[in-house]
Amino acid sequence: MVVHRLGMDTSGLVVFARTEAALRGMNTLFRTREVTRTYEALVCGSIGEDEGVINLPLMRDYEFPPYVRISTDDHQRALLNLDPEDIDCQKLLEEPKESITKYQVVSREEYNGQPVTRVTLTSISGRYHQLNVHMAAFGHPIVGDTVYG
Repeated sequence: MVVHRLGMDTSGLVVFARTEAALRGMNTLFRTREVTRTYEALVCGSIGEDEGVINLPLMRDYEFPPYVRISTDDHQRALLNLDPEDIDCQKLLEEPKESITKYQVVSREEYNGQPVTRVTLTSISGRYHQLNVHMAAFGHPIVGDTVYG
């Protein structure tokens, strides 16, 4: 049974459980954030600071489900004016989800003549598409990200 999965177009480690007890135990570790998920990514542009934290809440993208976006007051107000018959309001009216990503610059490089930065990204909150959305909102989308880049 799969315990943890990777996003599409992502390479790395996939965790499987061989027993029900192992599955329950590992699910608890992920749910209580005792597992550290660190990724390496190549992002567009040159990030100035060598490390930092991106703390931006996420919400479902009401215009393009099932994607997510940074939650802002304007986006929350827009939800109030949506026609419930046009969309699945129950999913949209969930509170914005706290989302925290730590980044650390590994190197500043060039790719096809353009500046890029190689970073390690640590997902503190582990939200759906969090790293992609945070890096795009930070002004440095992940190279090759066709959805949020």
